[in-house]
Amino acid sequence: MLNAVNAERVKAGLSSLCTNNKLQAAAKRHSDDMAKNNYMGHDGADGSSMSKRVTDAGYDWTAVAENVAAGQEDVKSIMESWMNSPGHRANILSADYTMLGTSYAYRESSTYKHYWTQDFGAGDTEACDSGSSQTVQYPTPTPAATTTAPVVTKPATKAPTPTPAATTSVAAKRTGCKAKK
Repeated sequence: MLNAVNAERVKAGLSSLCTNNKLQAAAKRHSDDMAKNNYMGHDGADGSSMSKRVTDAGYDWTAVAENVAAGQEDVKSIMESWMNSPGHRANILSADYTMLGTSYAYRESSTYKHYWTQDFGAGDTEACDSGSSQTVQYPTPTPAATTTAPVVTKPATKAPTPTPAATTSVAAKRTGCKAKK
């Protein structure tokens, strides 16, 4: 997932992200919760917000955001969904974040089976995990030729696929999607 996110960031001329185990723990908590409780959303089944989960994981953040989704079976399909959604794309391509935690949970008996969380963060006292990609500034890429063909997202075939993070227009306005201290 980190490689897929950083590939999109490099294409946009942005710095790459690194992983942070605290953000990873917050993302895992949420993906596991969504799978266990058979739902998709930014608020936890216990009422926790994204910023509370990140804080509870010990991450001292100055900026934080989250992308969630359910139903997509692999990294390629979930990244296509998120990159075709303005709010999720904005989180992936935001210069506000330097670190990432991601998680995937699977539950055969649930509606969507596949549950995904990306937690983005920045914090003055936080560090990249050992061995993780360090934040590197890449030069602005040369724009590729454009096409007028519409982008088509392939729907999941095994279960109904909801729009990632409920609906983009709603999720982008909810405090559970993006927060700043």
